[in-house]
Amino acid sequence: MNLRYPLKNIIYERLKQQKNIVDLDLLNELRKEDSNITMKDLNKALLSLEIMGLVSVRWIRKDARRVEIIEKAS
Repeated sequence: MNLRYPLKNIIYERLKQQKNIVDLDLLNELRKEDSNITMKDLNKALLSLEIMGLVSVRWIRKDARRVEIIEKAS
């Protein structure tokens, strides 16, 4: 078993660059790097990031969510 960068860290780094993304687009981008990622994995990582107060996840359509980084005031 090889150690890999945690999925939530990869998602957070990607969001720092893009600011926001639709969950399905994010999943497709992540699958380019690791085809084993499922929507369940993505949801688990997003929930963890949301609990930590780093991202916001909102429904924009019946089948899509907008994921955006929460900017911290300096």
